[in-house]
Amino acid sequence: MKVWKKQSVVWMIGSKRASKEACGASPRTLYSSKWYGTLTTFEGKKRQTPLTTDRDTSLTLLKTLQRTEDERRARGFTRAEEQREKPIAEHLLAFEAYLRSKNNTDDHISKTINRIRKLLQEAKVASIADLDATQIQNILAVWRRRKVAPLGIASTNHYLTAAKGFSRFLWTDRRTPEDLLRSIRKLNAQTDRRRIRRALAADEVSKITTSTGVSGKTYRGENWSLSPENRVLLYSIALYTGLRSIEIASLRHDSFHLESRTLTVEASNTKNRKKAILPVHPDLCRLLFPVVKQGSNVLIFPGPLVAQRLAGKVFQRDLKRAGIEARDDQGRVLDFHSLRYTFITNLAKAGVHPGKAQRLARHSDINLTMSVYTQLEIEDLREAVESL
Repeated sequence: MKVWKKQSVVWMIGSKRASKEACGASPRTLYSSKWYGTLTTFEGKKRQTPLTTDRDTSLTLLKTLQRTEDERRARGFTRAEEQREKPIAEHLLAFEAYLRSKNNTDDHISKTINRIRKLLQEAKVASIADLDATQIQNILAVWRRRKVAPLGIASTNHYLTAAKGFSRFLWTDRRTPEDLLRSIRKLNAQTDRRRIRRALAADEVSKITTSTGVSGKTYRGENWSLSPENRVLLYSIALYTGLRSIEIASLRHDSFHLESRTLTVEASNTKNRKKAILPVHPDLCRLLFPVVKQGSNVLIFPGPLVAQRLAGKVFQRDLKRAGIEARDDQGRVLDFHSLRYTFITNLAKAGVHPGKAQRLARHSDINLTMSVYTQLEIEDLREAVESL
């Protein structure tokens, strides 16, 4: 077996580094401080391995490492067994890198990793060997039953989705011989909905836009402000396009094309990571015309609309100012995302074909468009029956 030091060539002028083309520059060979050797792993792969700064010690270490790999190969040692010995934190870091490679949003990655980490800590999982489906299922059940701040089924389903994604990654990356959490199934969240949003009625839309427009109240922060006119535009964009708050926060002046009455949301800012080109309602165009500066890439709404949940906070204040209850007698709530609910519900009320509504909502599943977001009131349903 051989050991060697890595070599690199640099160009020098005297004692200073220089470019190869520099006048008077001469090459100098630099050697690594450590010795290296080639290790044949138990899988038969060649791998350069850093050793020590002493040649004889490095040669002895390389022989020891190779003997270990040979013994592993002789007894049929697998990659899954090797991975079982690593701390679970290393696997979680690898999973996070995997999520980033798929171009997921920072917000999605952060929520997913935090949920997995909280579950693993609660289950005292130190390595893959400690990951047990029954234990994870029991922890989620305890979280739903606890007296202080119990979680709803929808919330524990979010935790389970994150954990199952992690478990599947471990399996597909050959870190485990099987998907360890495959047997766990999500519960029906419809039987225990803790937070049910509703759409705004037509008169409520009129109330909040009118009240906000004449409120005279401007909210300010460092390098940003939301005037009454700004907030009316903010709510109108959500009502007429169904954009999410994070998507609205990304809009710039050149996102709007008023001549063709379209707007563009770049793929990096959409939930499904696909570029969205959406039609703009004529009423929204009239609001945008005096505001939008063509060719400018400045944000329409500079400020922490999403990071500090600013959009939701000012919306609640404007609801109160308009005399609209944030929670109705059925326990349904209004929040900023309700504006998106309102957009899709209004499409259904207007008789828009479900397929078109799904495309405008940019949902992967039409059932989500129709059953979750479309909240038709009893009068709308009565009209449907009477039309028979």
